[in-house]
Amino acid sequence: MAADTIRIIARGDDAGSSVTANRAIQEAISCGFLRNVSLMACCGAIEDAADRFAPHAEVCFGLHATLNAEWDDVRWGPVLPPEHVPSLVDREGMFFQTVAALAVHGPQVEEVMAELQAQLNRLRALGFHISYADMHMDFSKAIPGFEAEFDDWCSREGLINAIPYYRNWITTVYAHLTPYAIERNDDPIGAVIHELDQLKPGEYLIVGHPAYDNAEMRNLGHAGYTGDRVSSGRHWERLLFTDPRILAFVQAKGIVPIRYDEAEDGSR
Repeated sequence: MAADTIRIIARGDDAGSSVTANRAIQEAISCGFLRNVSLMACCGAIEDAADRFAPHAEVCFGLHATLNAEWDDVRWGPVLPPEHVPSLVDREGMFFQTVAALAVHGPQVEEVMAELQAQLNRLRALGFHISYADMHMDFSKAIPGFEAEFDDWCSREGLINAIPYYRNWITTVYAHLTPYAIERNDDPIGAVIHELDQLKPGEYLIVGHPAYDNAEMRNLGHAGYTGDRVSSGRHWERLLFTDPRILAFVQAKGIVPIRYDEAEDGSR
């Protein structure tokens, strides 16, 4: 890596969770800044995601390992039959809404690993080349000692464990695009550009959940985080990767968007 270069792992999460998310990620891929896409194998739009962007060799695809379904009205469950992973599901066979609820139910490591393997296998069967794995909602907090188990599994499957790369996550960029921040700032894109302009040479991580502000996204939400706010926030997270001002700044600043498999070892 050149000593004077800013390199950014730009990652879009929740691909496969909805057609709206897939469309937005497809747009972001076409703009060239988004180089990493995390896929939710257990969700209903994952086949649509495969149709849209599995052939994109320029994109680094990852498993967004999922054991939670956070929304009130849009739910998902395991790839495996629910009766095969009883410690991971509620009485309706769906994933628990929160990590805390999962923890209370006592998830069994053997069931967790079987479900993660099933999710990975499904993505591969759909034609995705999977290079890394991360965790939706960081469910590892519900399973004592799971980080080492996850790391070993990634090694066995030839995957990059994306978790250590969070140490370089530019959280201030994401903070400007939350619904609460947007309500207080009439130029969120300008605020993001200001944050990027402060970066010194090195490698960084940016994570967003691209989508459009529409009826499908407004079906999401839960107590304290309404569907309107979810939809609005994810519209702005799409602009993180597609807004012409950001794209022009990235080019002018000489920022290099990279894939996980082009990055330095995240454990360093």
